[in-house]
Amino acid sequence: MTSQLKTSLRNASQAEILRSHQRDSDFVSQISETISDLLHRYDLFKHFSRFAKSDVLANLVYFAATSGLGNQTLGEEYTGIVQANLRTQRVPSVLTRVFTVLLECFGEQILLRLLDRLQIHVNRSDNELTPQARSFLNVFLSKSRRMIPIIILVHRGLFYIFGRYYSLGRRLTGLDYVKVYGPRPHSSVSWGLRILGFATILQCFFRLWQTQLSREENSLPDKDFDGTSNIRCQLCLEKVSDTTTPCGHLFCWTCLAEWLQARSRCPLCRECVISSRMVPLMNL
Repeated sequence: MTSQLKTSLRNASQAEILRSHQRDSDFVSQISETISDLLHRYDLFKHFSRFAKSDVLANLVYFAATSGLGNQTLGEEYTGIVQANLRTQRVPSVLTRVFTVLLECFGEQILLRLLDRLQIHVNRSDNELTPQARSFLNVFLSKSRRMIPIIILVHRGLFYIFGRYYSLGRRLTGLDYVKVYGPRPHSSVSWGLRILGFATILQCFFRLWQTQLSREENSLPDKDFDGTSNIRCQLCLEKVSDTTTPCGHLFCWTCLAEWLQARSRCPLCRECVISSRMVPLMNL
């Protein structure tokens, strides 16, 4: 039975996986619109607007009713594919499927929040870190935070090229797709998708180069013309602090704007701060 199973299972093609996810996205959008209408009807939208706008709640509802119950999603049923672990040649457990969905929905957000908390801890005045260690960790955490979206984009490019693991969450759990009915997938990878994959990876390198070039253009020397040191941003430790929060802490505009997009609190004292309260400092 095992040998028959191994010979009968074949990878689903990239095109089939993409069509499956596109169809699932269409159903998720319909569920999201329905949830939004219900929240507006019962005056609950202001309390759950964050989940309604991000489609997180709709994704959880949809996948709880499909993968969570051990069934195919509508997109998988439409394309004739199922989730499987190709290393063990077995259909994954419901727990593995649910964990994969949670990684896809919340994995990036959880990682970004973890990096934010680590950076807050690093900058606390009561820790025992040396100034050199604090400087190194701030730079490392800031760069790691900026690299996460690029790593996700690179992984998507690798999927287009090799046809394995649609998302990082699926790679971590070992979940892939196999064709079980309908026309069999082509044995060769589509050259159109391969070209798209290479273009995606080149785009990532271009973004890295553009970011580095922008930082070099915006960076200023460590000392002013009168020989006094400038106050460096306490998040990236590279740019001069040209923006202040209402609580009086100084950062560069770019780092503070990115921070407040993830959390509306001062990176140092955790005072509530919204993006519209950022104050640029003039004539530095």
